[in-house]
Amino acid sequence: MKIEKTVKYISGLAKQLQQEISMKTNVASSLQHEISANSKTILENTRNGNDKQATYSDLNTAIPVTAVEKNISVFGADGSSIEADRELPLEFSAINIGYININYGDNANADFDESLTFYPDNKDIPEVDRKLLSDINAMSALRHVLEIEYLIGKMEESKSNNIKLGFVDGNLYPNFALAHITNITFKQFLYKRLDEVAEKIINLSQQNAYIISYNSSPNSIHISSKMKGKFAEELSDSELFDNLLNINERSDIFTEISEEENNNLKPISFVFTKNYKELSKIEFLKDTINLETMDKIHGIILSQVEKGRGYPKILIESHEHAVISQSDRAAINTLIERELNLLNINYKTSQKQQSKQTRNI
Repeated sequence: MKIEKTVKYISGLAKQLQQEISMKTNVASSLQHEISANSKTILENTRNGNDKQATYSDLNTAIPVTAVEKNISVFGADGSSIEADRELPLEFSAINIGYININYGDNANADFDESLTFYPDNKDIPEVDRKLLSDINAMSALRHVLEIEYLIGKMEESKSNNIKLGFVDGNLYPNFALAHITNITFKQFLYKRLDEVAEKIINLSQQNAYIISYNSSPNSIHISSKMKGKFAEELSDSELFDNLLNINERSDIFTEISEEENNNLKPISFVFTKNYKELSKIEFLKDTINLETMDKIHGIILSQVEKGRGYPKILIESHEHAVISQSDRAAINTLIERELNLLNINYKTSQKQQSKQTRNI
């Protein structure tokens, strides 16, 4: 790589970004004035926390964090996947789910666990055949569903009387992956599982147990795209609310009235929160968390962010239990080679793979 050419290119991109940031700062200032001047203007296809058509005035709702309850239980689940090296003659995939529960207060303790499942030929999910193993979106969506199901199962088992809050990484529904799955039968299978998940989340919410998803610095335009002003289209939701909220404040609850393909799923509500590091989007199933409950869990969310130095501690820990490291992957490949050799199956890597592992100088 030519360093001089690379430096020149990166320098040009940095200058473009500087101009874009300056432009967006001016746009944000103009947009704030527009919001104040047009408070009755409707946010099209968006409802607010009171389940009414949202207006520009709802964007100015900034709710500060309240005190965190002493006795709380937080839960987190994250997943990681591995596929057999394409140079190997065996076709399989594995999904590992990491889980953690931390109880704060009078009976402080922590519980860790993980679940490893191999595909295909899994008796619980026979719908995953060999053709699906190479479909990145299908396996990604499946992993996301398994994460939430595992989290729900653990929260249902918990005997704690504390308020319980479960964290999911990213969006509550794996929307992007679902939209790009070409196997219609498998997509419908996932929709069915997500519908079952939603029913369980609703049941949990009636027992002082709630599930949210934490989206770090989201690029969504759920709010900004619904605004009628000429300035809104220049900003993402993060850029909009970053200028409307102060640190440790949150927005009103919003619910998008969607016409997208996955509108057969139960609708999602969301709030935007601003912590000392970034703006985040918190998603949850509509009607499972009201304004009063959000006041309670807002403090828990920010407390976890502080403990994780910018990102929820519970999600950091669950990721550590889920991740499949490079050494794990290498060990699996070594195990496969050994088992093949024991069965007298002649196996060797391709010349291309061998050339990558050998220095020619």
